[in-house]
Parts: sequence; C-alpha cells; structure tokens
Amino acid sequence: MQINILKQEAGYLKFNIKQTDPHTLFNLLRDELLHDDEVDFSGYWRDESFYESVVFQVKMKKKTSDPVAAINRSLGSLSEKTQEFIGLCKAKIE
Repeated sequence: MQINILKQEAGYLKFNIKQTDPHTLFNLLRDELLHDDEVDFSGYWRDESFYESVVFQVKMKKKTSDPVAAINRSLGSLSEKTQEFIGLCKAKIE
C-alpha cells in the first residue's frame, strides 16, 4: 500500500492510497470518521486508475482540529470493533 499526501492545510487532509482494495476499508473509515464530533466531512473517490487507487479527504469543523488525529482515533475504534467481532465469532465457533 502506498499513501501520498496531496494536500494538507489547517483542519484538512487529502491523500491518495494506491495498490489496495479501493473500497471496503475506506468506506468503513469514512463512516467511522463521520461519527467523530470534530469531523465536518469525510469522503473518498476512485481516481483515474479506478481499481487500484482512491483519493481520501477529511475536513474538520475547526481549522485548529487535526485530521490526522481524527483518522488515528477512527482507526483505533475500528480496531477495537474488529477485535470484539473476532472474539464473538471465535466464542460461537469453538
């Protein structure tokens, strides 16, 4: 996976992700970011290569808020939810 920062300003981050599944993970991240009270907008779209690359952006409600911190919080939350799901599945299967 390759990540390139396309634009970074106060309260805003736009980046490109290449060589990965361009939809599943990023749709989860987009949704999780939208549950963050500090996030104004989160979205992504496939770039010109369509299948192997997406452009992702996060805009914060306040320019003093850090979009990287919001992404990290969301990834942490997704990780916790994933571990909980794995635990529930294992408990039912074993």
